[in-house]
Amino acid sequence: MTEINKPEKMNDFFNKRAASYDDHMKNNVNNFEKYYKMIAEPITKTNERIKILDIGCGTGLELKYIFEKAPNAQIIGVDISNEMLELLLAKYKDKADQINVIKDSYLTLEFEENKFDYIVSVMTIHHLLYDTKKKLYKKILKSLSESGKYIEGDYVVSEEKEQIVLNQFKTQMKQERQNDGFFHIDIPFSIKTQEKLFAEAGYRKFDLIFKEKEAAIYVGLK
Repeated sequence: MTEINKPEKMNDFFNKRAASYDDHMKNNVNNFEKYYKMIAEPITKTNERIKILDIGCGTGLELKYIFEKAPNAQIIGVDISNEMLELLLAKYKDKADQINVIKDSYLTLEFEENKFDYIVSVMTIHHLLYDTKKKLYKKILKSLSESGKYIEGDYVVSEEKEQIVLNQFKTQMKQERQNDGFFHIDIPFSIKTQEKLFAEAGYRKFDLIFKEKEAAIYVGLK
């Protein structure tokens, strides 16, 4: 059997790489500047104190563009990496009164229902399997306000590559016996699978607003 590298725990992985994370994303995300700007595109420009939840927020690369659209937005950022959160707070110290960070897993953290105008995730959900994603999407949907939007930017692949990756993951799990979401393992899905997931989770609409190679952004409407 081909030897597979042992996966790192998610918080350990990102704590070790926090200092170089921004440069890594700039070098690896297709059309980086446009991509992160497009994350904020579905947000209506406003000076209101809208409420936004950013799950898997990391160092907050997307917040620059979110604040351009909503300068008075109240942000809650959730991440399991303390190193990432410290970098986020240092980067946006002029917005300290608008940002609250929570060191926790968004898989286990309870979200307040009907609270957020927007919920955002960027390059984080591709570590999850189908059923785990659907459970999370349902939790996100409940936490959105009546006209809220969920904006997801993530790593996507073709339907053929999706199956290859899933098979590799199953092989790895037989060796490690680990659950998805708590170890750094990439399990990207296709756009077709993502659209199906959103529909099954109860979103009334799925809008693909950006797709360039394996970087995509899509929006779910409550």
